[in-house]
Amino acid sequence: MTEKVKSNTMKIAILIEQNVEDVEFQIPYKVLPKTGAEVTVLGSRLNEKYAGKQGQLSIEADATTTDARAEDFDAVVIPGGWAPDKMRTNMKTVRFVQDALNQGKLVAAVCHGPQVLIEGDMLKGRRATGFRAIRKDMQNAGANYENMPVVTDGNLITSRRPADLPVFVAAIMRYLNIEPKSFQLPSENDMNYEWWKLAEEFGGSSKSEIVDGINTAIRGERYAMTAFEKYAEKATAQDLRDLFNEIAASKGRHIQMLEARLVSLDEKETLPAAGSGAWATLKSWLQSSDDTSLMQRALGDLQTGVVDAYNLANMHTDPLTAAIYDEIEIETAKQEQRAADIYHARLGTNETQPAKPTTGAAVTA
Repeated sequence: MTEKVKSNTMKIAILIEQNVEDVEFQIPYKVLPKTGAEVTVLGSRLNEKYAGKQGQLSIEADATTTDARAEDFDAVVIPGGWAPDKMRTNMKTVRFVQDALNQGKLVAAVCHGPQVLIEGDMLKGRRATGFRAIRKDMQNAGANYENMPVVTDGNLITSRRPADLPVFVAAIMRYLNIEPKSFQLPSENDMNYEWWKLAEEFGGSSKSEIVDGINTAIRGERYAMTAFEKYAEKATAQDLRDLFNEIAASKGRHIQMLEARLVSLDEKETLPAAGSGAWATLKSWLQSSDDTSLMQRALGDLQTGVVDAYNLANMHTDPLTAAIYDEIEIETAKQEQRAADIYHARLGTNETQPAKPTTGAAVTA
């Protein structure tokens, strides 16, 4: 038997399964070797190519979680997407992560990655974060959930989503003391830092992609602001006029936040001619609408805005911009519920009718 010789090179395992979130795998996989670390991809078998959820990744594993030993690594990275749902069903993968955590090795999980930690009962009493869809699952598993881009608790680092990737990878580098020589890493707690620059260097979203997303959001909020101003003018019931005016005002605030973000990026708003057809349809429809029809249209427009903001928040590797989308989504979702409550109260015992959005979805997952 050949005796192992201890190396100063950091050895990092990155787990993979089908439908991994592409960027959550690719950024650690591409960036960490540039620090001198040795990265090994671990899957469940070697005779299969693993594809990313977004279709941007196709890769084979270097080894499996069965033949690999946690003691041979300094860290384990668990990307998200739909892959962790399969990872957690592989008892060898779960045990590999358990062994790493128990041996004091760094375990870093992003997005849905903490599902593996849930499966192995590794979150009890630990401070952690993750994709918000699994927040309750994490809490039920005993975690003290914190809605932060990155949470470090001893040898456990967790993160929420693609937008937080630059902060997540920086936290891994700092923990392992493998900071790149080309630049100095900012503190993970510095939420005023323009993390998108680091993400772009890491291979994440480009500035132009981030700016395009902001402009998409501005166009959507501008349309909604004008639409709800028109709804308020057309409504006959005072409670509807008040609600629609309030929503229109909130859209104005959202536009201001988005415009300020563009300014901070040294960019300007672009206003393409697209959307004129939607305006024409809206104006034509408003000529013969009643309060019930207004409510159906309002609900449809609010639902469109909620999902567009949610999708934008999870699309780019820029935590500052994603935080703005979060605020827009949360406020719009509350308005949607208020509008639904008023709609249901006005209907009484009459049968409900589906919402009728006046535009198509601007952003799909």
